[in-house]
Parts: sequence; C-alpha cells; structure tokens
Amino acid sequence: MYYSGEEIIEIAVRIEENGYAFYTAAAKAINKENDIKGLFLDLAEKELHHITIFQELAKRFEAEKFEFNLDEAEDYINYLAGQHIFGKAGAGVELAKSVHNPREALEIALKFENDSVTFYTELEKRTESDAKRLLHQVIEEEKEHAREIEGFI
Repeated sequence: MYYSGEEIIEIAVRIEENGYAFYTAAAKAINKENDIKGLFLDLAEKELHHITIFQELAKRFEAEKFEFNLDEAEDYINYLAGQHIFGKAGAGVELAKSVHNPREALEIALKFENDSVTFYTELEKRTESDAKRLLHQVIEEEKEHAREIEGFI
C-alpha cells in the first residue's frame, strides 16, 4: 500500500495541532507562573513550528510516496497513526480537560513526544527524497522536547 505524501502530512499536521492545543490548554490550567507553565507555552510554540515544517514539506514533496511493503509495515504504520495519543482530531483539548495536576500533564506530554518520534521515524525509514532530511529534523526536535519534559518529571 502507498500513502501519498499529502496523506502523511495531514496526519502529521493533525498530531502537531493536537499537541499545540494540549500544551496551550495545559498551560492555561496552571494558575500561577512557574517553570512547567513556561515549558508548556514553549512547547506549544514549537508545535506551531512543526506544522509550518510539514506544510512546507507538503508543498515541496507533493509527489512523495511512502511505501509500506507486505512485511506488516502497513499494519504497523496504521497502528501508530491510530494509536498516537493525539492522532484523532480534537484529542489534544479533550485530553487536557482530563488532566488533574501538572505531573499528569507532563506524563501525557512525554508520551506524546515519544509517540511522535516513533511515528516520524517509521516515515523517515520509508522515504528516499529530501523529505528524509526534514523528517529527521522534526524527529530530533521531538527528542529534545522529550528530554526537556523528562527534566521536570
């Protein structure tokens, strides 16, 4: 099965939009200014940057195809997309509503970043073009976000 670059970009943008919504809502739920609130606001801005990267990727690599062989890769990538903590539209805001404390928000954020690394790494493995470089950039940034979050847990 083949996913078009456009389909993959749509999934990636949705993930990043949900991340932005989650981080913004989580920051808003923290009443006083502190380092965790600042972290969430910073991460929200970085998610917007990733959306821009993916939108640029969509313009430059319209013809990109991501190949999934019959070696279960297709099932795996579908699983990753479906199980990603923010894979469904509106998931970021909904999940933020269920958070009871900053620690819980940090744990959700860490899972989000790690899920993103896994998803984007699988995409990177299956592309041959210059899109690989941009995907690698996003992966490295997601790993950095995870390290930042881990510093607060």
